[in-house]
Amino acid sequence: MQRLQLKPFSKTELIEGLKKTFPQYKIQTNFGSLQVRTSGFTLTGNVKINAHPETGKITTQTQLDSGFFLILYFPIGIYVMMKKEKIRKLENEVVEGIKKILNQEN
Repeated sequence: MQRLQLKPFSKTELIEGLKKTFPQYKIQTNFGSLQVRTSGFTLTGNVKINAHPETGKITTQTQLDSGFFLILYFPIGIYVMMKKEKIRKLENEVVEGIKKILNQEN
């Protein structure tokens, strides 16, 4: 989980910026949530973004942040832990992209 504190921003501009910055990934905005996915549904290729545009707060979340999930579904948890570097790399890439997008606007 990574937390960012930026100036207030527009969620629409963030979504459009993510689509331009990460054309290789799927930007999913269903049901009020914002996610960056590699392709389809994978446990290791998903970064959830909790954005609060009015305050400028952004939090990212991956499967590594869900300790309960990893314990409850032990075989899946082992698989996720084996892919830990891949998950962190994607999360760091998304965070750097968000910083770049929102700093260009301000």
